Amino acid sequence: MKLLALAFLLLLATVPASAAPLTVTVEGIRNGKGEIRISVYTSPAEWPDHPASNHDWAEPAKAGSVVFTLDLPPGTYAVNGFHDELGDGKFKKSLIGLPEEGYMFSNNVRPTLSAPSFQSASFTLPPEGAAISISVQYP
Repeated sequence: MKLLALAFLLLLATVPASAAPLTVTVEGIRNGKGEIRISVYTSPAEWPDHPASNHDWAEPAKAGSVVFTLDLPPGTYAVNGFHDELGDGKFKKSLIGLPEEGYMFSNNVRPTLSAPSFQSASFTLPPEGAAISISVQYP
């Protein structure tokens, strides 16, 4: 019986930490063309272009807002995304690198000449979960 109890405790120790719900509401969407795409980043090393392989999501665009409901381990994250009006999965930029589609960053950070820092866009996801809102900035 003791051996069974010990085995059960060891099994519990190997179960990964539970996921926390994160609700991301993207607001200010101007039309229903294409998709709203977001990426979630866990570190400055990933930010702003290299999210973990399973941290990209897309939802059909609709004028007004779109809600993403994600389950992630508690921790520190930053989110960016764009309104992919062409539906090609790529963020359209001009020849000189200026955005031609709507874009967004968590904490509604507004970039100047480059993407904002991970620190300025990051937030903490506690074990009980969180909800954030980000607004699309159109050029």
